[in-house]
Amino acid sequence: MKNNIEPDYYFAKNGYLKVENAISNELRDFITQYALFDEMQDFNSSDGEQVPNAHHKYADPAMETLLLNLKDIMEKNTGLTLYPTYSYYRVYRNGDVLENHMDRESCEISTSLCFNYSFKDTDYSSPLYMDGIPVFLKPGDMVIYKGCELPHWREKLVCDDEDWLVQGFFHYVNANGNNKDFKFDKRTNIGILPKWHNKSQLKSKKPYIEFI
Repeated sequence: MKNNIEPDYYFAKNGYLKVENAISNELRDFITQYALFDEMQDFNSSDGEQVPNAHHKYADPAMETLLLNLKDIMEKNTGLTLYPTYSYYRVYRNGDVLENHMDRESCEISTSLCFNYSFKDTDYSSPLYMDGIPVFLKPGDMVIYKGCELPHWREKLVCDDEDWLVQGFFHYVNANGNNKDFKFDKRTNIGILPKWHNKSQLKSKKPYIEFI
């Protein structure tokens, strides 16, 4: 941090904090290819989604694993003890826009992680705006932010139709705060879909195991 400011102090003061190279290049590239294959094989969009024409997944198994894996870096940079709530990812393409908004209770402490992007115009960038301040993320970078307090958005993506941006979202709540009851997004466990989800039938009867 600039001026030797501790990360948790910067986060508390400004409501957001950029973390560079948050994951390894190998993991970054693996997830990118995974998401693009998933879009190709099982495209999922909905009118109720914030970016309705974009492929997206709630509680994808790979993302739920990363949700647990990122908890340590989230706690280190916020100075908070956190409960994970849920994961989400989205593949942005030409014309997609994320409107100005603030999040629900389960997204009290969130991070948006840039897995990778492919733009023919190598000078093009699509920042995530934090209360009007553009945050530019390179592949592997993430921004931690107070999702319920800080307005955030992404302007319309203007690129070729074959271009893409793969972004992950990982949400937590303060374990000692007012939203602690939203742990696991009120699911019984990480890694399963909620009852309201149209694919919510849990096929396995085996007990939940947290490996990491």
